[in-house]
Amino acid sequence: MNKRDHVRYDAELLPGSLSKVTISWEGRPAFDSYVVNCCPQGINVLIPPMQSPTDLPKEKDSVNVLMPIDQMWFTGECVYVRSDSTGSVSMGINFNDPKEQAYLKDLLFKSLNVPSNVHAFVSYEWEEMVSKLCASEDPQLQDIGNHHLADIKAKQNGPHWSDLMTERHSGQ
Repeated sequence: MNKRDHVRYDAELLPGSLSKVTISWEGRPAFDSYVVNCCPQGINVLIPPMQSPTDLPKEKDSVNVLMPIDQMWFTGECVYVRSDSTGSVSMGINFNDPKEQAYLKDLLFKSLNVPSNVHAFVSYEWEEMVSKLCASEDPQLQDIGNHHLADIKAKQNGPHWSDLMTERHSGQ
């Protein structure tokens, strides 16, 4: 199995502001696509059938990706393009520039990090995200989730939501 040395965040772990990106390649106007997963080294996107262009990039073609959080364009290389029977297109894009990778790593970290004022979040949304992190198959994500779970428990009095979530995930 291909062991990656970086964390790849699935769409359900990303904040809503990172659920869509704008992509373009030579000869094509920019258009929105949905993020399937993302990491500093690359992104997988899904183009819905209604937006799927007929002139798709080929492997190794340059593809530009606009991240909506800071409106910065990242330059990548198409690693695969697949069409399915519904007309949707999935595309893998690899980011090769080390400076862009470092910037994207910081951007992802900041967008997933807990602000100092936890009450600024809608608590149930944050609790759901922490629960997903704890239930992840990735040990690094589990560690992050467990760290934040301990913070939440320390700030709460009475029954803990996490105990209820743990019971629900374990089938009790």
